Amino acid sequence: MSAANSVNSVSVSANVPGLSQSHPRVWSSLKQQWRVPQRLGMLLLFVGLSSVVGGSALISFRIVRAFVLDNLKTQMLLEVEHGAHEIDNWLSERRTELETLANSPLVRGMDWDQAGPYLKSEQQRIGEYSVITLVNPDGSYFNTQFDLTAFNVSDRQWFQQGIVGEPSVTDPLVARSLGIPIVNVTAPVTRGADTRPVGVLTGAISTDTVTQVVSAIPTQPNSYAFALNSEGAAIVHPNPEYVGNTDAPAPSLTRTDNGDLAAIATQMTAQQAGVQAARLDGRNYFVAYIPLKQADWSIALAIPRENIESKLYPLYLLAGVVGGLLLLAMGGAWQQLNLLEETRERAAQEALKNRITSRIRETLDLSLVLQTALTDLGQHLQFDQVLFAWFSPTSQALDIAQTYPASSLLTLSPFRPKVSEPLPALLAYGRALRLYSAETVLKLEANTYRAIAISRNTDCVGYLIGVCHRGVNADQQAMLQSVSDQLAIAIKQADLYQQTQHQVALLNDTLHSLKAAQLHLVQSEKMSSLGQMVAGIAHEINNPVNFIHGNITHADEYVTELLDLIHLYQAEIPNPSDRVHQKAAEVDLEFVQRDLPKLLSSIHLGAQRIREIVESLRNFSRLDEADVKVVNLHEGIDSTLLILQSSLKATATQADITVARCYGKLPLVECYAGQLNQVFMNVLSNAIDALRQAQAANPSHSALLTITTTLTSPDWVAIRITDNGIGIAEDTLSRIFDPFFTTKPVGNGTGMGLAISYQIVTERHGGRLTCHSTPGQGTDVVIEIPVVQADVAEPS
Repeated sequence: MSAANSVNSVSVSANVPGLSQSHPRVWSSLKQQWRVPQRLGMLLLFVGLSSVVGGSALISFRIVRAFVLDNLKTQMLLEVEHGAHEIDNWLSERRTELETLANSPLVRGMDWDQAGPYLKSEQQRIGEYSVITLVNPDGSYFNTQFDLTAFNVSDRQWFQQGIVGEPSVTDPLVARSLGIPIVNVTAPVTRGADTRPVGVLTGAISTDTVTQVVSAIPTQPNSYAFALNSEGAAIVHPNPEYVGNTDAPAPSLTRTDNGDLAAIATQMTAQQAGVQAARLDGRNYFVAYIPLKQADWSIALAIPRENIESKLYPLYLLAGVVGGLLLLAMGGAWQQLNLLEETRERAAQEALKNRITSRIRETLDLSLVLQTALTDLGQHLQFDQVLFAWFSPTSQALDIAQTYPASSLLTLSPFRPKVSEPLPALLAYGRALRLYSAETVLKLEANTYRAIAISRNTDCVGYLIGVCHRGVNADQQAMLQSVSDQLAIAIKQADLYQQTQHQVALLNDTLHSLKAAQLHLVQSEKMSSLGQMVAGIAHEINNPVNFIHGNITHADEYVTELLDLIHLYQAEIPNPSDRVHQKAAEVDLEFVQRDLPKLLSSIHLGAQRIREIVESLRNFSRLDEADVKVVNLHEGIDSTLLILQSSLKATATQADITVARCYGKLPLVECYAGQLNQVFMNVLSNAIDALRQAQAANPSHSALLTITTTLTSPDWVAIRITDNGIGIAEDTLSRIFDPFFTTKPVGNGTGMGLAISYQIVTERHGGRLTCHSTPGQGTDVVIEIPVVQADVAEPS
């Protein structure tokens, strides 16, 4: 194998601007140096006319050849179609006969004593069936050869299709009762107006008719025809290896080692029609194939390619004569152009050197510099391939960084030699090399390449390699050396630029992290202060409430006893004095007796409600749970909703927000409860803001906030917070978790709420926080955290 075959494994023209486009001054100077003599113009005119004549002859040849081939292929399809039509007619007659027998009253009764003699007489009359079988719904059957049999055919596909009302023609199979290959033609047996089959009638026919028809299709020497069933197995084929017998079924040709035959068999099993070129049994064929209509079979005709193309030999002769004349004309023109090309190449090389130097100095992108240099070298110095590779002395490996033309060598690196000599020495002397990668071999033949080493500050060494199968001449070597000197400067500049950019990126990342950390600390301090304030208020409220709640029971007992005493007085002294009557009327004693228990009950309920509010405030603040604790997430959500209750209520211009709690059965979860409540607060606050904005745009909007909790797996829980607010735009959705990003007016938000929430969920709890939104329809935020925290870092 030559060096070209190994190096140019993938050859793609590089899309680099031409010389005349990027450097018009250089191109102008070259044009001034190129003084074309008058005889060259005449020669070029002659070459142009010869090319036109040759092109016209080639086009005419291709048109006539394609026309003749299309006619011959059409004839092949017609021959195959004639045979297929004959087999279709034969199968159609058999299906009609079976359906007629299945609809006869004697067969519909499914009584073999009556149907058997009738079917035997019809079998003898028709003469096409080896046996006719009447199958019961359970798969047991009678046939005209053995009457009742001990076999069961419930596993046969033709029976399964027939018992559900589908008539069919099966692929050839070996009958259990006959022991020979047959084709089953099946029809369902129905009874009266009921269309549900009560049995299946099938007739076994021999494949001899198919064999006779297919064998009669070929009419040309060395041609043959064959038929395949629905699975690609041969029904008829001249090669006995492809035809099955009673001991071994026919193999499917879709899985044969012959790729062309397998492709044709695949098309035939897919019920496709067409003509395809193939190499079969060591010869080239044209194969025409067409499917049957009555069965899932296909028939094909294979005609040797030389039979088809024998009618094209006069065209080939004419094309050869014209081609020879054109070659002679072009040979004379080539000799005249060589002298001009030598002068032109020298001028172009000098201009190329200047151009590459200018390009290298224009950019600090090393990849672009290498691509430009290699493309210019390959295009203008007639190198077959130009490579730039990095050599690592440590691993003794050559890593291809850029190629011209583009090839797959970039993805197949690194390459290593399997010799004891150092690779730099072999490259320096231009020795024959075999470099091996995991998937291929890169071959560099002796005297067909030149490698120039380029030093770098790092351990690796760059190599500029020019490959020319005709041998690298002195001009090419000089240009490679000149370009390598310029590349050494470019590599040094690119390294310095990359180091500078890396330092700038590190400084930017550090500044960004410091800003985020500063705002996070401020936000955490604010939440801590809020929690302390809420806890203090809850504590101060809790003492008097506990006093009221603790004494209300005693007050209720005392009032009950006083009322009982009044009732006793009224019973013992039914006629008190007028003064007592007057006082009772003034205080409305009967109303007081009825209303006082209700008043005490209302006081009890109010005190209980205040206690619940205090408990919710304490749950939200979670000052006593700075470490990981096992908590009920529903309590944290309810506490957050209680704090946000005022935001949910109706205002003078907006209706209230409906909250739907769809709580699943969750286990107690290990988490930082206070920080997780902060996440609930941030997400719910944003959802409420979105709902209020939707109501502002549409006062009749029915605002709904849905909170759903589920146990997604034994180890994970999910909290889904969904609103039908204004939604989030697509370009905004990807940035909502970025620090300092906010869509709220200045002064209404810092842009850190969701960023901190994302950090709490993902870093503190090892969970996931995702958001899905459709503008105008709403937003869905999903918080997923593990039930048990494993090796969770302490929160800051």
